[in-house]
Amino acid sequence: MPKFAADKSLCNISLRNACLGIAIFCLVILVLGVVMILVRGGWHFTYTLIVEIMLLISTLVLLFGALLSNAWLVLVWLVVAVLFLICWLIQFFGVIFNYGDFRATASFDNVYINIFEDILVLVILCYFAYLVYSYFHQLRNKQSATSHDV
Repeated sequence: MPKFAADKSLCNISLRNACLGIAIFCLVILVLGVVMILVRGGWHFTYTLIVEIMLLISTLVLLFGALLSNAWLVLVWLVVAVLFLICWLIQFFGVIFNYGDFRATASFDNVYINIFEDILVLVILCYFAYLVYSYFHQLRNKQSATSHDV
């Protein structure tokens, strides 16, 4: 395994179980996010709906990838995580410099709390991506290992 990939996650949990936990956590967050959007009434149909559907599909693919131990299904979640990081950068600077109506649609009225929330989301996502990437490498190494039959 490469130097930058882990063998286990926190508390000595296997990477497969960590990916299952990440998928379940993301599904719960998606449901709560949709409920909060509906409660606040800030549903910008096209952008939010497309993002929610994309996150739902990628999270379900991660869930089935971890259940079936399929590396390519796990890789789909990593691609969506990279897209999320690009969108995160646009949203982060949108909150700071007040363009694209990002500050008006942010969770809090205070800019500093929004920046703190964005940085916290980035740290959590990067850790999740690290674990999923490590699991992807673990699966790829298992698939590429040759069997030594006697």
